[in-house]
Amino acid sequence: MCRQAGFSLLELIAVLVVIGTLMAFAAPYMDHGSGIRELGFTESVLSDLRIAQRRARADRCPVRVAISSTEFIVEQRASLCSGSFNRDVAGSGESGASLGGVPPEGMALASSPAVFYFDPSGTVVGSVGGSAVDVAITVGSRQIDIVGATGYAAF
Repeated sequence: MCRQAGFSLLELIAVLVVIGTLMAFAAPYMDHGSGIRELGFTESVLSDLRIAQRRARADRCPVRVAISSTEFIVEQRASLCSGSFNRDVAGSGESGASLGGVPPEGMALASSPAVFYFDPSGTVVGSVGGSAVDVAITVGSRQIDIVGATGYAAF
């Protein structure tokens, strides 16, 4: 009696199920890095917002955050607590680079409200001396929410 070599139908179906399951999990990550860039930029914005809040509390002076579709800017007053907002806020770390930045090409950036302030207590206000406001920042498909009363930011 001669037995044929090869795979049974059941074995072939099992392999196809395993491959299909792996593809279901892997497909979302096969976007040529745009999801990773979006996540990285979102985390960068969140980090900069947290540093801006800490800077406002440490200096006891407001910090202005302005967000448009092309950039986000973090500024302090010319001489800390007086003058116009035109001085970049230095980040933490060895480089001391300014906070803020430009989103990667093709990524949407929006905020409601577009301009807000961290006051000296760390709360988020719509204008200097104003009352607390909640902020929603959209970075691509992700959203950062800032609780106005506490200044807590998360996505």
